[in-house]
Amino acid sequence: MIPEVIHIMEYILYIYLSVSVGYIVLFSAASHFFKQKKYPDAPVLQRFIILVPAYKEDAVIHACVTSVLRQTYPAELYDVIVISVHMRPETNASLRKERIGLIELHEKESSKAKALRIAAETITNQTYDYVLILDADNLISPCYLQELNKATSQGIKAIQTHRKAKNMNTDIALLDAAIEEVNNSIFRKGHIRLGFSSALTGSGMAFDFRWFVRNIIHTHSTGEDKELEELLLRQGIHIEYIDTLETLDEKVRQPDALRNQRRRWIASQLFLALKMGRNLPTALAEGNGDYLLKTLQAFIAPRSILLGLIGFFSCILCIFSPVSSIKWWILLILLNGALYLAIPPNMRYKYMSRILRQTPYFVIIMLLNLFHLKGMAQKFNHTQHG
Repeated sequence: MIPEVIHIMEYILYIYLSVSVGYIVLFSAASHFFKQKKYPDAPVLQRFIILVPAYKEDAVIHACVTSVLRQTYPAELYDVIVISVHMRPETNASLRKERIGLIELHEKESSKAKALRIAAETITNQTYDYVLILDADNLISPCYLQELNKATSQGIKAIQTHRKAKNMNTDIALLDAAIEEVNNSIFRKGHIRLGFSSALTGSGMAFDFRWFVRNIIHTHSTGEDKELEELLLRQGIHIEYIDTLETLDEKVRQPDALRNQRRRWIASQLFLALKMGRNLPTALAEGNGDYLLKTLQAFIAPRSILLGLIGFFSCILCIFSPVSSIKWWILLILLNGALYLAIPPNMRYKYMSRILRQTPYFVIIMLLNLFHLKGMAQKFNHTQHG
């Protein structure tokens, strides 16, 4: 009786993991057929407000602000607000000398969602067309707003730009950069290619201004980007992806920083899965394909955990039940192939050996993180620098 129960449990787990791997294989393959839309020059120039939440970001905030203020876009058509959370007085004093607005927050406990909500309250009566969200360690090119304006002038209400690593100076930073690009391939290019919305990714995000001020009040976790994504999809608003418009993002350099970052990510993913599960019946009734796909994504296992679990069962069953192990080995090969294809060719050719060296460590910390998630969905997501 017991062996039969174990056999049934194995098949149930295999079906769940197969769905997760199938999702990754499908959209990884689709990403290779992605073609970026070309937006024509826009005769109308939109007015932008750029919000930069900055939690203890004294080391990087000036570089970010400088890159924003060097835009070729008309200066009178964009404003910048830095939301300073626990930054040093001298940093705030130097920021006040720049052509920006500064909001200082001193609460003991804060989050990016709270910083954005407070900023939105101060601009709700303004006449902006779009809001752009950047992280304090982001850098953008001088023509960034000029290119973004071409897309926003087409009436697109939500846009995710290509967030790309600005540093790969340690093996951990390189691994973080590779993970970002895998996500860009699967959850952005792959989604768009098959007619679905792009996933959001925390910064380099642009939204219709009125939509943003009405909806940011509904975000409360460190996964504010995922909450905004859920709100957009529930309301039937398509999220576009611009692969050619790069938002340079600083990657974590140390193992502890990566572990904490991914722990917050898992906690946010679980929070989102529970939230979307409750709204699933409505999405089914309305035939909201974008929302249904996002709900499925919320429930699939992270890629690193898939690698760990499928690799474990492949090896164990190879010893105790070689015939049963075949299907697990096939699943493991498919997963590895899909992840390999999702890494950009230039990164594969230059850095694949270094990425592979760090992968076992990353799988282990992701599995261990499953036991340390309490409270992580409410903490400020801060990239450690230096």
